[in-house]
Amino acid sequence: MRVALVGPYPASADRPAGGVESSFVNLLSGLASLDGLELAVVTFAPGEADPPPSDAGIRVRRLPAPRRLNNVTLYRTARRLLRSTLAELRPDLVHAQDALGYGYVCLRAARVPVVVSVHGIVRETRKQLRRPRDRLQAALAGVAVERFCVRHARYLLQPTPYPQAYFGSEIRGRVVEVGNPVAERLFAVEPAPEPGRVLFAGAVVPGKRVLDLVEALARVPGASLRVAGGAPDPAYAAAVAARARALGVDDRLELLGRLDAGRMLEEYRRAAVLALPSAQETSPMVVAEAMAVGVPVVATRVGGLPHLVEEGRTGFLVEAGDVAALADRIGVLLADAGTRTELASAARARAERFRPAAVAARVHAVYEEALR
Repeated sequence: MRVALVGPYPASADRPAGGVESSFVNLLSGLASLDGLELAVVTFAPGEADPPPSDAGIRVRRLPAPRRLNNVTLYRTARRLLRSTLAELRPDLVHAQDALGYGYVCLRAARVPVVVSVHGIVRETRKQLRRPRDRLQAALAGVAVERFCVRHARYLLQPTPYPQAYFGSEIRGRVVEVGNPVAERLFAVEPAPEPGRVLFAGAVVPGKRVLDLVEALARVPGASLRVAGGAPDPAYAAAVAARARALGVDDRLELLGRLDAGRMLEEYRRAAVLALPSAQETSPMVVAEAMAVGVPVVATRVGGLPHLVEEGRTGFLVEAGDVAALADRIGVLLADAGTRTELASAARARAERFRPAAVAARVHAVYEEALR
């Protein structure tokens, strides 16, 4: 079976930019372990040359499609380039790695069955954008494209049941929950949690509500917070640092920036708790990754998080914006080693379903069904 996987593939597999790229890399490793698959990767990356084939013989094609004005042209150039590339690769099936631009282009350009993975929900993420211009751009470039993908994909793969519940009757094809694959190396980590060490992993943006975490930090004596993630909104990152100074906890806060895979692995290994106070999430990779290492999670009860974090068993859930509850749950885990160990063990057991080979097997079953 020849499969073309089309989506945002990173320039370096060790430094994926966000959860979708991480999921793509991990899924590819899982699929490469299965027999009978010939895999090719196609991504839009203007100015970047194709790398040599991987050790597994997987080719990566980088197409010079434009990144601007796609909402005006309806991805015309991307569709033309992809159609030409697929004619050369001759896949039996195409797997689009998001239900936005890549999904739209695949559904319009491919002449073979298309499977589409849902990772985020643009209608919700646009609500977290602060500037009206950004919200308008997200609406123009994303909402209509997302609607097209949801309505026209014969097979939608979801990481949790949340997208199916969200889109409801808009979905006209078959929906299959497959989960997000987590890199195999995380399952091999021997945790060494340090007292009081709280980890946040993700972009420092308003939608992640990092300010809530700083407020909670001030209420938990002995806690330290390490923020691993880029700062695409410099003003918000500056506000986070300023608030920490105002609360007198700046000596307990470290803004690490975006980390490579090796440094991120070390952060998970030494974390006592992962905290994610977001206003909206679909299926954040950081939660599944923390669970794979055996780090209990305190997160908000939004989007797909209740499907990942089992309250009182693998972690705790609080309402978004409830700083007092966030601080209380973090404090409980930091103060009670027995509870922390119990939740960590359950989290690690739950994460077994996120191993790349396990996710790849579920995805492969959908491929076979689509071809039948």
